[in-house]
Amino acid sequence: MDSSSSTLKKNSISFYGLLGFTLAGVLAIIGPIEIASFIGDTGPAAIWPIILGYVLFVLVSFPILEYTRIAPFAGGYYGLAELGFGKTAGKFTSLANYSFYNFWQTANAFFISWLAIDTIYILYGILLPEWTWFLLSFLTIVVTYIMSVQKAKNLSRIVLYSILITLVAVIGFIVYVILKTPYNSTYYLNPVHSYGGFGGIALATAVLGFYLFTGYGGALFYAEESENSRKNMWKAVYIGLTISAFIIALGAYSEVAAVSRINLPIVGTSSIPELVTWIHYIPRIALLAMNMVILVVALIAFGGGAGSQSRLMWAMTRDGFIKSKRLNRLSSRRSTPSNAAAFDSLLAGITVMLVGLVMVYFYGYTPSTVADCFYVGGTASTILWYFHHFIPEFGLFTFLGKHKELKFSKARRYVSGLIIPVAGGILFVYTFYLGIISDLVEPYLAFVVLSVVILIAIIAYTFYKKSRGELGNSTVEYMMAETGDVDEGK
Repeated sequence: MDSSSSTLKKNSISFYGLLGFTLAGVLAIIGPIEIASFIGDTGPAAIWPIILGYVLFVLVSFPILEYTRIAPFAGGYYGLAELGFGKTAGKFTSLANYSFYNFWQTANAFFISWLAIDTIYILYGILLPEWTWFLLSFLTIVVTYIMSVQKAKNLSRIVLYSILITLVAVIGFIVYVILKTPYNSTYYLNPVHSYGGFGGIALATAVLGFYLFTGYGGALFYAEESENSRKNMWKAVYIGLTISAFIIALGAYSEVAAVSRINLPIVGTSSIPELVTWIHYIPRIALLAMNMVILVVALIAFGGGAGSQSRLMWAMTRDGFIKSKRLNRLSSRRSTPSNAAAFDSLLAGITVMLVGLVMVYFYGYTPSTVADCFYVGGTASTILWYFHHFIPEFGLFTFLGKHKELKFSKARRYVSGLIIPVAGGILFVYTFYLGIISDLVEPYLAFVVLSVVILIAIIAYTFYKKSRGELGNSTVEYMMAETGDVDEGK
């Protein structure tokens, strides 16, 4: 490991770098590939889980982005939870956030192996051996680590350019299919045509629709390293979210409109509907090449989120909540938390191994199991995302109530800090109930239970640390005091 450095490199990431990290977190280039559950659960209305997920994230991200205008903080969300409700709530949020990232990495690893294996299986009828599945999953963890420890400035540029170039190619494929298909119709734009009504849309949203956008906050963890974070962060996130949602929804439309309505149920049974629909208009070899390009660029993009996770761990060690001098070290050459990134990768690798072995034990090694491993990872990370996101959403209202000197109007405080979080919370709970809680099935049930167990363990550990007076410091409090007032309405 490199010798240590004490601080992250300030002003090294531009607005476009932040936009790159947002695009990497949502990763619209894989949108046409990962929407199988949308078509399976909603059929012609496959664009609506995407729209619903986007609306939710526009709502729930608003208080968080208001917070970024107060204190740029490498710990991301837990800084606002700490400002609003104190260190106990903040540290719980930090661990819940970290657990989310562990399952996010797990889902990523299974996504890459699923993409490679199922693409070859669907196009050519060849199922690669089981060992290749595990190998590809572990290689994803390794490459993600290598990318995450690069200099933040370099990483942001690599991520931005590689994603934008690939987005152009993906959009080209989407538009070509839409222009060629004879089945274009406004029928696919109407949510009432969902197979299961709103329940079908809710199921698709709960299983994957939220997961599509949970990575939107990846840029937040680079706030201390970015230029003019208070003005650039919220713009980068909203622009990145909107671009991503539009492209993913357009991709979903291209797939449901690519075949006749009679054949749409068959498309919904495929793990990668992009292949079984676009193949009517695009040669098999071109689809294979496109998916392999997406695979490589996705590996690059995952480094952005892994960098966020390592900064989260580093922030916890800086506070003294996690007591580890090794994890607190920064690389002197890159000014990145390389040791924390190595620990994150090790934990993710162990999780991938355990989940993979359990799933194969119960369901065997099949193309469906390969896909399900990605979806269960996404389910667990979605639940953990909500519980690390819920507290800081309401933390803004409490924080502003304690700091009247900040230039927030009363109306803005209530809209940003209370009305929007309540509306977003109701939307999530209602959708999640319709989609999962009211219809618990395996293998999702096991991962819902696992997520709850993890959250209970985090609560217990946090209160244990509190009882011993070991919650550590609150760095974000110092940062908030240094930033001064927030400009009203700007």
